[in-house]
Amino acid sequence: MITKQLIDQIEGEASIFFDMKDDVVDFATIAFPHFRGMESILKGKSALDALVITPRVCGICGHAHLMATVRALENAYKNAGYPIELSKKVEIIREFTLVMEMIQNHFKWIYLTIIPEVSKLTDSTRESTPLKGAYAASIASKAIAIFGGQWPHSSYMIPGGITTDPTNIDLLKVESYVDELISFFEKESIGISLEQFLSFESCKDFNTLSSDISYLESSLVTMKMNEKGFAYDRFLVIGEHTFSKPSKLKQTRPFGIDAKYVNTIDSYSPDKVSYAKNAQYKDEFYETGPLARAIATNLPIVKNMHRRFKDSAYSRVMARVFELATLLKHAKGLLSEIDISQKSCLKSVDISKITATGTGVVEAPRGPLLHTVNIKNGLIQEYKIVTPTQFNIGSSSKSNPTPAQKAMIGMTQAEALFIFRTFDVCSVCTTH
Repeated sequence: MITKQLIDQIEGEASIFFDMKDDVVDFATIAFPHFRGMESILKGKSALDALVITPRVCGICGHAHLMATVRALENAYKNAGYPIELSKKVEIIREFTLVMEMIQNHFKWIYLTIIPEVSKLTDSTRESTPLKGAYAASIASKAIAIFGGQWPHSSYMIPGGITTDPTNIDLLKVESYVDELISFFEKESIGISLEQFLSFESCKDFNTLSSDISYLESSLVTMKMNEKGFAYDRFLVIGEHTFSKPSKLKQTRPFGIDAKYVNTIDSYSPDKVSYAKNAQYKDEFYETGPLARAIATNLPIVKNMHRRFKDSAYSRVMARVFELATLLKHAKGLLSEIDISQKSCLKSVDISKITATGTGVVEAPRGPLLHTVNIKNGLIQEYKIVTPTQFNIGSSSKSNPTPAQKAMIGMTQAEALFIFRTFDVCSVCTTH
């Protein structure tokens, strides 16, 4: 029997068609039904127009798209023989605003999606928490806006630098927002200090807590999500950042990585048209996102989880929680390194002189985001976007399922829907 489920509580819209056998999922196909066409919109426009258009791909990770665009343009400048240098200040501020965008995403996902779903599936009487996520996300967004001018859909990164020139007062404001977020996380989310939480090395350490996150962790165990939701146990991290380490991982064994080996193929969704292509690395499916990044950077607590529970739904959820904690600490460290006396932008040649192809890769909240632009005399000839959701939640055949499809097989429909959400779905990024 095939049943259709329209997925809510995600960014955008998706449909899953479950093929049920003996009351469990025998197979599932996924469709992203809305075509957005950003790649077509960009064709023929000035390459610099992409700095305004691509941040509007998504209302959650527009900064990641902006950074991928500016990295692609700067790579094209280099390939055309006009390499661009960035001041250390520019590199740090770009990194900081990306980190804050990831922080706001994770807060929203935990409090607006995962905890409410856990409460529903465990029949918990615990008070709903969406406003906590909205509050924390708003603080992170204010911090971004100090540098970016606004959030979402900022366009403050440009080839050679940034358009903002922050003062000491600006830095103090941003620092106060970060401190407020850390305080909120300590009091509302974990119930202990950030440093104590980051010192955890075993899942047993959660037994000492009484907080939103300890409730989430214990509920996942109650739901036996530490025994469910397994994908391929292989991971992909491509973007170069101060908080991640590019690598291809099979279980915890790292291998070299090169973005040129990313390929896309048509999705398989016979029950409904889907405008999303599947993304692979050397023709294989890999999981991306916080679990992949935590394993790549050898985060002790996540390594412990993986050793015990592999790439289960439990590991996937808790890795995102610990990435949130890690990024909060990292954001504060980045601020301390900013030297406002350095230049905000170094002059580059006019875009009309550029004829080249450039690729920009960024680690977005859900994993690697790739933008590739082909430019002729400053005009876009072709623009390609590959998003994390295409890696994690494509729709392939039963003989070669994507990570999300594989993770749902053998589950009840309710379990499968929860596992689907553990990948943090974003359909609006995916259909271009």
